[in-house]
Amino acid sequence: MTCSVLLPVYNGGVLLRLAVDSILKQDDPDFELLLIDDCSTDGSAQIIRRYAASDVRIRAIYHRRNAGLAGTLNEGLAEARTDLVVRMDQDDVALAGRVGAQVTFMRERPEVAVAGTFVYHMGASPAYDHLVQLPTGHDEIVSTLQRENCIYHPSVIMRRQQILSLGGYRPEFRNSEDYDLWLRVARVSRLANLPEPLLRYRFSVDGMTLGRKWEQALYTRMAVISNRDPERSLDEVRQEAAMELERQGKGWFLEQVARGTILELIRLRLAGQAWRVLWTFSRQLDRGRVLPLVRDFAAALLRTYLPGTGEARA
Repeated sequence: MTCSVLLPVYNGGVLLRLAVDSILKQDDPDFELLLIDDCSTDGSAQIIRRYAASDVRIRAIYHRRNAGLAGTLNEGLAEARTDLVVRMDQDDVALAGRVGAQVTFMRERPEVAVAGTFVYHMGASPAYDHLVQLPTGHDEIVSTLQRENCIYHPSVIMRRQQILSLGGYRPEFRNSEDYDLWLRVARVSRLANLPEPLLRYRFSVDGMTLGRKWEQALYTRMAVISNRDPERSLDEVRQEAAMELERQGKGWFLEQVARGTILELIRLRLAGQAWRVLWTFSRQLDRGRVLPLVRDFAAALLRTYLPGTGEARA
């Protein structure tokens, strides 16, 4: 067995099947797939049971209480039977050569503890996927991490023992657990991104609100400050992070998030989702920030869907 694939599940719905199938159909079949259902309420547990009954590579764990993402991931790391652990999310799709390529990479580079990959943002169809290229070398990744997360969590392979020795994922950094972990790993080991796309990443907007984006920005900033000064208390870190974000300007930040999200969805030919995001965000921003968003939305639609540039498939 070359590796363990860790896939936490919470209300995965119909997309869960696509994610699981993409792993089971990997070119390199020598792995275990660890599916952990964190008290789903939508029938995901039944889907997992059917898969587990049909493929001996699958191990399933069912929670009686919701543990949250960090707790579920730490449990998965503890349960994994191999040192190399591949992460996967319930709504993404792994390309067929992913597991083999990442296992080979880690075997050839024992100094690397965590390695992500380039990804495709998933379009309305594969023809509309958007390739996302990321820093590949350790030094460039560490420099970029001071500003933003440049390792896609569901694309990574990691060394289990090294992650556990650092305490695993910290639930105090909700929605930025991975970012906090990469920063801590970088202090003692090396990071990498494989320079090839091995994952189709679903640009999900379900439940997206600017309030949640602001909260995520707070935890992201907390991760950077905590990494810079590990001895500081969580309350002190939170206070400094909040002050830094306020100096940046909440309105400006949220407008940039809204614009980037909407334009990327249009680029992926997901105009219906872009409209829903615009409608949701427009009720959470000042009017003076909404009008430029509407203009940008309309201009992007015209550029993307003019006759001769491709039919809309969203």
